[in-house]
Amino acid sequence: MSATTSRLKFRYIPVRKPISVSKKLFTGLFGLSIAFTLAGCQGVGSNATSTSTTPTIALNQSSVNLAAGASTQFTATVQNISSTAVAWSVDGVAGGNATVGTITSSGMYTAPAAAGSHTVTAAIVADSSISAKATVTVGTTAVTPSSVLMAPSTTQQFTASIQGFSNTAVTWSVDSVSGGNATVGTITSAGVYTAPTAIGSHTVTATSTADTSATASASVVVSTIAVTPATATMIASTTQQFTANVPGASNASLTWSVDGTAGGNSTVGQISASGLYTAPAQSGSHTITVASASNPSFNATATVSVFVFTISPTSAIVAPSASQTFTASIQGISNTGVTWSVDGVSGGNATTGTITSSGVYTAPSAVGPHSVEAISEADPAASVSSPVTVVNAKLTSVLTYHNDDTRDGAYLEEVSLTPSNVNATQFGKLLAYPVDGQVYAQPLYLPQITINGATHDVVFVETQNNSVYAFDADAATAPGTTFWHVGPSVLGPSVHKGDTGGVNPNVGILSTPVIDASTNTMYLVVETSNTGPQATPFFLHALDVTSGLDRAGSPVPINATYNGDVLATSSYQRMGLALNPVTNWIYIAFGDSPHGWVLAYDKTTLAQKAVFDDTNLAAGGGLWDGGGAPAIDDITGSVFVMTGTDYDDQWVSAPPAYTQTGYNDSFLNLNPNTLAVQSYFSPDNSYTLAGNDADLGSGASILVPGSTTYPLVTIGGGKDGNVFVLDPNNMGGFTDSNAVIQTFQMCTNGYDNIYGTPAYWNGTIYIHCMNNVITAYQWDASTAQISTTPQSKGSLVYQMHGASPSLSANGAMNGIIWDIDNSNYIDATGVPDGPSVLHAYDATNLATELYNSSQAGSRDTAGVALKFTVPTIANGRVFVPTSTELDIYGLLLP
Repeated sequence: MSATTSRLKFRYIPVRKPISVSKKLFTGLFGLSIAFTLAGCQGVGSNATSTSTTPTIALNQSSVNLAAGASTQFTATVQNISSTAVAWSVDGVAGGNATVGTITSSGMYTAPAAAGSHTVTAAIVADSSISAKATVTVGTTAVTPSSVLMAPSTTQQFTASIQGFSNTAVTWSVDSVSGGNATVGTITSAGVYTAPTAIGSHTVTATSTADTSATASASVVVSTIAVTPATATMIASTTQQFTANVPGASNASLTWSVDGTAGGNSTVGQISASGLYTAPAQSGSHTITVASASNPSFNATATVSVFVFTISPTSAIVAPSASQTFTASIQGISNTGVTWSVDGVSGGNATTGTITSSGVYTAPSAVGPHSVEAISEADPAASVSSPVTVVNAKLTSVLTYHNDDTRDGAYLEEVSLTPSNVNATQFGKLLAYPVDGQVYAQPLYLPQITINGATHDVVFVETQNNSVYAFDADAATAPGTTFWHVGPSVLGPSVHKGDTGGVNPNVGILSTPVIDASTNTMYLVVETSNTGPQATPFFLHALDVTSGLDRAGSPVPINATYNGDVLATSSYQRMGLALNPVTNWIYIAFGDSPHGWVLAYDKTTLAQKAVFDDTNLAAGGGLWDGGGAPAIDDITGSVFVMTGTDYDDQWVSAPPAYTQTGYNDSFLNLNPNTLAVQSYFSPDNSYTLAGNDADLGSGASILVPGSTTYPLVTIGGGKDGNVFVLDPNNMGGFTDSNAVIQTFQMCTNGYDNIYGTPAYWNGTIYIHCMNNVITAYQWDASTAQISTTPQSKGSLVYQMHGASPSLSANGAMNGIIWDIDNSNYIDATGVPDGPSVLHAYDATNLATELYNSSQAGSRDTAGVALKFTVPTIANGRVFVPTSTELDIYGLLLP
């Protein structure tokens, strides 16, 4: 029978008279009966008063003050029941939570982070109606400021904030010393702390009297701030790292300002949270301040003197042994003197080039990059420098395709030929040098070289029959003089390919060589059927221009492999060779093969240095550029080419998916040392170009001077007639809309437009599209845009492939545009039909044709026409390559 539910039950028994029981006796019996019944049931009747057997529960503490996050142990004592298990809760939540505090099954309570009052309940599991409760008051104590930097013997007011407790009084201590002392600093009952005289780190503690377990601390550093450097002299717009040293502070919170402005600004200079100062563009003196974030009066300063230091020119390209004057300007400090060095050598030397105290730099005789530096006398740590490249050049020479590394086609040292004397009366064909094969390579010209003990001006010609000729460039009458000739017996027989690739019938030396004037070495590529054990038809030769003999180590076979791809023996080496003055490497491009390739060879050792495969594991990307050559930025050494395509080589899906594989139909900016792609552009209509065999790389690109925004710009176009203007360092990649500086539909002859290299002179771009006339467009360097309205035009339409114009001028005067009309070349049968025609136009107005080689009857008739030929102009002569001869034009003898 349950002790809490038992009840006494009475049965009514009727009593008949005359039975009679005394009241006393009845009472006694009744009481005895009740006692018996209670003893047998162990229950509590409704009138029971005894509690000795009632289950009870009690807690060890009924109320407690507790700091936020602190813990206290509750213990529940359960009596008068066999099962003593207890369930814990906080504010009715079993086990509690983060808001009200948590309690474990053993009664360990952990207060929440926020102040407040909560109820802890312990209930008997066997009967949850029996429980005990305790009140927990959670309080927080905080000290403001939480950290501070202080100078010795200074004071700081600390304030204690108590929440959750009604008693907000605190006691103060320093490093556990109540009230502190002289060693650790003292603190009053009001929280005023006086720092000691010695440097050190100390802890100020406020202890709540409501609960001695609630404390908070503030880190105090007794110190001074030191800024390094304390003074600095800086060049405008450069940076200087300042550091703050706070002895004894492991994590000091500091702020930086310039002339009282937090973080500074563009006028006074800007400083980062870490103390990196960027000087303004103007000269001046400024104060750098570092301060405690919590105590701005605790600070230190440094003084900065900013001066403007510039060098002019900011970069230079000079010929071997030539001079360039540099000037240095200093504003903002009294001592404006400088000293000069080259490549870190004071005054330079014969290897680096020399520089005088007045800044006149004289280049060494070798090609290569250097750095001219001006050093401030007032502050030797301050300097400005200018990159200088000694390029492959010689006065009045033509050493490479289209005259120089920009491929602008301009010969600016012509003093004999002018618009007034280039006419059929005064100008014409002087003589022709017969050759043994087609001359696709542009003639090269090297003046004042010694051959057989005498000094001569020499023009060099290469043929498809693997012959190289050195002719007297000054000859005025036939037959002229051949200084030397090396042919197929030395260089190997050419390869018979029929009409493959539009070159017929033999292929030997197809590309324009390059001459290193500093070593008198000509570099050229020969294709020969004498492959030998190398199993390659391609060989790189380094010939002595004075004799035609191979240099030591020459020739070397040309092979290339990259990630499973192999340079095909069926390839054409059609693009001209390039000598990079930054790396002193020779660059060779291949096309009309499964892949486009660019190879780099050391000019001295002829060792292969780098390989680039533009469609690795894909196909296409051939490099031919109408016979042009890679353009080179002579300051950075970057290499620029335009690639072609074969049908569907570039794409694995049609628009709009546009899945691109490799670099077909692309402008490429290649790293000079690795040949890795640094930037590229592929037109948004590349899929269509591929489907129509409309190579972008049928033409070649040139580099032209730009503006501050675009110091150098590359320009080029291909078969679809679009000309693109590109930032060489950010070409635009491949997008569904051409992300370039400018796109200009310059030629409109379907998919047969540009097959050559434009020319540039005096802010004008010259281009001659197929089935079109020579056209000039104004170039605006400030906007990096080509005017879409022609500046002037010629009147004669050239049929086959248009032309690659060249220019002669005396600096900015007497400009003449020269190009060759090869409309008479018919390659369908492989048999040329008629002569090439040389044309000369006034460069300032192309409507004025000065001369053409058909005006004087047969007197000036050139050799048999050949496509993609480029005239060379030098020293009063115009050299015209043809299928059968080299023709030389000049002023006629009186």
